[in-house]
Amino acid sequence: MASPGVTPQSNQRSNIKKAYAARGRGLGNLWLVYSVKTKSSWILPSDRQLIHWLCLESNPEVESFDLAPKQIISHDGTETRATELDAIVIFKNRQVQWHEVKAGTNKKEPSNQSQFNAQAAAASKEHVEYKIINDTYLKPKVRVALRWLKALGYADIIKDHQHTSCHRALENIVKTQLNGNIQQLVLALEDFDSSIVLGVLVRLAIAGIVELNLEKSSFGLQTRWIYHG
Repeated sequence: MASPGVTPQSNQRSNIKKAYAARGRGLGNLWLVYSVKTKSSWILPSDRQLIHWLCLESNPEVESFDLAPKQIISHDGTETRATELDAIVIFKNRQVQWHEVKAGTNKKEPSNQSQFNAQAAAASKEHVEYKIINDTYLKPKVRVALRWLKALGYADIIKDHQHTSCHRALENIVKTQLNGNIQQLVLALEDFDSSIVLGVLVRLAIAGIVELNLEKSSFGLQTRWIYHG
């Protein structure tokens, strides 16, 4: 039971304040996003972490993730320290990765060498892969990742509803047609509100049931899709 005076809204305000304070002297943006994959909202303290989240959310191989994991206790050979990862990622093949999102293009930033060593040592002890997500990794993915923002907006709109009838009807159509564009699906499901159809379609894409091609253009009626099952 929630403490007296504590509501989801007040918790969210508290989390936003913490994320704002965590930026230190930086002037990076704060992003409040909804994840279909985790069925929860997240506060992201930088543009880099937004792109990172979009990559995780749209990757059909990713089963789930935690963007606010608890501190881990690690040792870099000199001292024991508590450090915070930016994400713990679980793939459908059960592989686990620990992600640290950092600015720069080098694999390791000298100023944070001790932190990286400690986190890498802790990851090795837990038998998980430790991965530094820097600009070299993120920059080639920015254009397509940002195109997912529009698509995910439709999933955000319907996040509080199952829309089971639309889901079943849409899944039957994509199983039958195998590929096509989004406009064809909207026309075939004209009994449903188009925004609901688009939201459910994005859910299917996040689940890996269909693939949306956003390589050349933004999400829209002419976007091509392919059924994967």
